[in-house]
Amino acid sequence: MDPAAAVAGMDELVEEVLLRSPPDDPAHLARAALVCRRWCRILTGPGFRRRFREHHRSPPMLGCFHRPFLNVPDSGAPCGFAPTASFRLRNAGLGGRYALDSRHGRVLVGVLPSVGGAPEARLAVWDPVTGEQLELPEPPLEREGPLLSWNAAVLCASSRDGACDHLDCSRGQFLVVVVVTTILSLFAYVYSSEDGEWSQRACVLEFFVCFDHSEPSVLAGNALCFISANQIDSGSRIIKYDLGTSRIYVIGLPPRTSQCRRSAMLTATENGGLGCAIVENSRLCLWSMAVGPDEHTVWTQSRVIELQKINSDNSVLISYYLAGFTHGLNILFAMRLDGLFSIDLKSGRMKKAREREGKGIYNVIPYVSFCTPGTSLLSS
Repeated sequence: MDPAAAVAGMDELVEEVLLRSPPDDPAHLARAALVCRRWCRILTGPGFRRRFREHHRSPPMLGCFHRPFLNVPDSGAPCGFAPTASFRLRNAGLGGRYALDSRHGRVLVGVLPSVGGAPEARLAVWDPVTGEQLELPEPPLEREGPLLSWNAAVLCASSRDGACDHLDCSRGQFLVVVVVTTILSLFAYVYSSEDGEWSQRACVLEFFVCFDHSEPSVLAGNALCFISANQIDSGSRIIKYDLGTSRIYVIGLPPRTSQCRRSAMLTATENGGLGCAIVENSRLCLWSMAVGPDEHTVWTQSRVIELQKINSDNSVLISYYLAGFTHGLNILFAMRLDGLFSIDLKSGRMKKAREREGKGIYNVIPYVSFCTPGTSLLSS
């Protein structure tokens, strides 16, 4: 046999074995890359990176950014990171900023919004795997006058038309959407990394709407959805920004939604539609939204999870508030007196994710991404 062909055949066998490494254990591939130069060359090649993602399809959750619970959001409260896999952050210094959103392998960081304060966002898009961080120009928030609130999201630029499978796009073009509220109106600005500038604003009249910056957006189809609260009737709303048409819509939440803060959280259904999880006493009610023939939204309750039954200490009535949702993995995070818990919406199982510290965790931003030596070692 030709020696070159024998070596190539052996490389193919090694690659086939390494492709089956668990995606939630990136340290396994890192150790394999240190075995010899040949293995390192295989693992750091773009071909292996792509095949690894295609083989596993669903990226794993590598960890969660979290912020302590405070009665009043305080810019001095530290933003922590709790790994859920053998992954450790690169370039973890955020310069006093917080993780505001995470999607498609990127994390959006910025300062916390403040009512009546300076409209400064200090936004940056960060890739925790490579450590690369891109500072964004300030969005033109000052032209809107006194702000009530704002929120923001990051996503792959191809989310507008669905042309990307998001398996290997974390270093490609991206969009950042900022939604802003004043006393009388809602505004939206979009930053495109390809154009390097903010778009013209989209606007809709809506009185006294305020965003809760601790609740990240949900991507449903080609629309970003945020939860907001009306300051007049205290009722919650869904603000939907259509990426294709650049239009803003205001949608109602499911019926019987509790007015209690943190009792409802937007989710994404398995088919990519908009969902909502609502805590009613000890019941977790899951809803899905559809558009009826008259173009009005229709909410349908799809499932109810009895939290007391899946709670290990089911003899005690425990209250929950929702803290975060993991896109693609259908995992909901809920905070209670004894710690942070994850609830798998597919299996209905609950497990403790983190012990309670101080006043607890205010919000959770899950970080979901593949991590292979091809994206981490070569960027060193």
